[in-house]
Amino acid sequence: MKMRYGIFKVIVTCPHCGQPIPVNGPVTEIVCGSCRQKVPIPAESWREIVGEFDQDYAGLEPGSGNNSTVLGDLTLKYTSIRLPPPDPACPKCQTNWVVAEIQNGTDGVITCKQCGRTSPVFPPPDWLAAAVPAARQIFFAEQRDAAGAPDAGAAPDAEAARPIALTCPQCGGGLLVTAESERTVRCKHCNVDVFLPDPVWLKLHPAKTAKFWMVRFQG
Repeated sequence: MKMRYGIFKVIVTCPHCGQPIPVNGPVTEIVCGSCRQKVPIPAESWREIVGEFDQDYAGLEPGSGNNSTVLGDLTLKYTSIRLPPPDPACPKCQTNWVVAEIQNGTDGVITCKQCGRTSPVFPPPDWLAAAVPAARQIFFAEQRDAAGAPDAGAAPDAEAARPIALTCPQCGGGLLVTAESERTVRCKHCNVDVFLPDPVWLKLHPAKTAKFWMVRFQG
């Protein structure tokens, strides 16, 4: 059957702290950038978001879609859009990506023919292929770790990963914190627990932005 494309933007509400978490790809678990707790996202939620979009595809006009919410143990807000012609544009130079050149099953990158910018492409993880058999290829989503999920806990750039030196407010001793540090760190000099202030925490863990990613359907 003819290939068809859906564009998705998904945000889950953290059940631990109530903060929004951008979900920039199909994953079964993500780490909250605010409280650092792991949040599982069941395959059934993805079946509702991705699978029901494909079921409704024929009734959607190109460029149209839905804004909806999946409720249950989690709250997921999502936007789904039927890809309008032409192909989606490169965010750097606005030249259209040539998505038809990417074969189903490709695990690598798509390259902009104008500016050379690359973006990940990969086949759907096994759990998504089982939940939505027509899903054949993922575009523009965040890369996955070895378990098939983006490393949501990692710093997005080298600058954010650099250690930060602080002074203990109790004894004046030096503290060195990194992206791996807990929100509360213990001073090795006076043994007092020091809560990292918001500016330091956000420097180590910059807020992520919700982005659109795309699924190719066939069959």
